[in-house]
This record gives sequence, C-alpha cells and structure tokens, in this order.
Amino acid sequence: MTAFYPVPAGTSSPAARMDLLRRRPQRITFTAHWQLHRRLQQRADQEGRSLSNLIAHLLEVAAPEP
Repeated sequence: MTAFYPVPAGTSSPAARMDLLRRRPQRITFTAHWQLHRRLQQRADQEGRSLSNLIAHLLEVAAPEP
C-alpha cells in the first residue's frame, strides 16, 4: 500500500524533506500467539477499531514519548 504525503509549503531543503520522511508511520511485523491474536481482534471489534489501530494505540500507551 502506498500513501501520498504532500510536502508542506516552505519545505524546500533536502534536510527538511528527509525529516518529513522519517516522521511517516512505519510498518512493524511481529508474530503473536493465536490466542492473543483472537483476544486483540475481539477487543478491536468491540471498540470499533481495526486490529492494526488497536495495537498501535496499545503500544503508544505502553511507550509514551518522554
């Protein structure tokens, strides 16, 4: 899946463009036990979220920015 992220006006330097590229969401792949997957999917369904969104939310809560 490819997403288009427009470059804001005033972002002309290569360093500024690279900084924007680093801020884009990154993909993480991991393996989970089938029972954990089932529990997470059930919770995501209950909360009206995608499984990916639920896991991202849980990770953000578990590892807040300093």
